Amino acid sequence: MKKRLLKVAIATALTVAVAAPAFANPFSDVPAKHWAYDAVNKLAQAGVVDGYGDGTFRGDKTITRYEMAQIVAKAMNKNLNSDQKAIVDKLAQEYAVELNNLGVKVEGLQDQMDNMVKFSGDARVRYYNADNDATANDKDVAEYRVRLGATAKINDTTSLYARISSGNPLIEGGNASASIDNAYVSTKILGLDTKLGRQDYDLGQGMLAGAGSVAILNGVTIRDGGFMAFGGKEAIDRVNNADITGDAYGAQYTLGFAPLTMSYLNSDDNNYYAASTSFNLIPGLKLSGEYAKNDSLNADAYQIKAGIGKTGLSVAYKDVERNAVPYESALNLKSTNISALKDFRTVANETGRAKGMEYEFNADLAKNTNLNVLYQDIEDAGQNVRATVNVKF
Repeated sequence: MKKRLLKVAIATALTVAVAAPAFANPFSDVPAKHWAYDAVNKLAQAGVVDGYGDGTFRGDKTITRYEMAQIVAKAMNKNLNSDQKAIVDKLAQEYAVELNNLGVKVEGLQDQMDNMVKFSGDARVRYYNADNDATANDKDVAEYRVRLGATAKINDTTSLYARISSGNPLIEGGNASASIDNAYVSTKILGLDTKLGRQDYDLGQGMLAGAGSVAILNGVTIRDGGFMAFGGKEAIDRVNNADITGDAYGAQYTLGFAPLTMSYLNSDDNNYYAASTSFNLIPGLKLSGEYAKNDSLNADAYQIKAGIGKTGLSVAYKDVERNAVPYESALNLKSTNISALKDFRTVANETGRAKGMEYEFNADLAKNTNLNVLYQDIEDAGQNVRATVNVKF
């Protein structure tokens, strides 16, 4: 809605009705004998309008919605009676988007926005290349994934979240048609933050379970400070890609006085334990590491990673015994459906151990666009390259 600035000035003057004494003419292009002089003068003295840098008012200029929003924002800060406030409130609702972009909170608007359904999502394109002897075919694989999530606020402590995912059926047991991979309620039960339903879960630095891979649980998660516990059914069948398979439960605790996280997972009747840490060794060099153990099969694994300042570059070394980490591990670059791509979970040389280096580059190409390139060299098994572009919206 566009108005002539002169008309806006008069309307706002009548609305705000600022009782200001007469001062020197504030604008060179509004003479004292002009019929709108008094209204414009009052607006200027009240700080509602500023004019332009050259000392003009430009009353015949068509203003933008943002210019009008600035006038309304200043009027909102004045002492108004009930009738005046009602008119300014109507103007504020009309220009709510512009006022919000200016950082002005419109009374009632924030509550309306908080109670609306909020949408978010991401689109991912990923390329894999494998250099090993696992198979003669499919050494180069490309996949895509699109996810759309919606959060609906029910009350101050309860909300509902659902996410639809669609992608290439070659990766992670996905389906080319859309499916619901998350649907849960977040609430408080006995004062504890609780999630009920189908949800991602992750533990430590990902050796036991990495959110966004195949670590999806149909169950419940509770959190209290640094403590988290969960239980339910795994959402991915490892062989047939069917919904709801074996039981999974576990817990995690992050120490408040040290950078140490302890994790436990029972999955597929195996007991896994892990401990992870992360700290700055010296300025510009961040070290992280994790140790994991499958206690049921007496198999161990560990990883050490160094991040170099703000370059986005990191170097990691991993040593994993066969069966030391579960299928849900973030060490999996892919699903077992792609036999060309070996990984630390499935690969073991003649000694029953998979070990090697990983080199990673991570950079934000734009505010909502990220590039990640990972090169993996597993001893006696070959090399993997994974390049990912992810866009959030």
